[in-house]
Amino acid sequence: MMAPPNILRAARELLGLKQTAVAEAAGLSRRTVQRLELGEFERTATSIVLQEWYETQGILFVRPAHGRGWGVFDNSQTAHSDRAPSQS
Repeated sequence: MMAPPNILRAARELLGLKQTAVAEAAGLSRRTVQRLELGEFERTATSIVLQEWYETQGILFVRPAHGRGWGVFDNSQTAHSDRAPSQS
């Protein structure tokens, strides 16, 4: 199940990264990351690439269950300073 746009954005924000840094690290364009976060289009394969990249960075996506919605947690064991740098 793919995470919805607001959860993809929350995952990025948990990591403290700008769209540009995420796009570069995940092999996507910044515009693609932006459009996925805004829900402008549903690109199943691209959404999965982004979601899987977040998971490799320690993000845990909690899927809806028992009448509750999505959740997202930073479950990494490394400091944020080990990740791609934020870009202005």
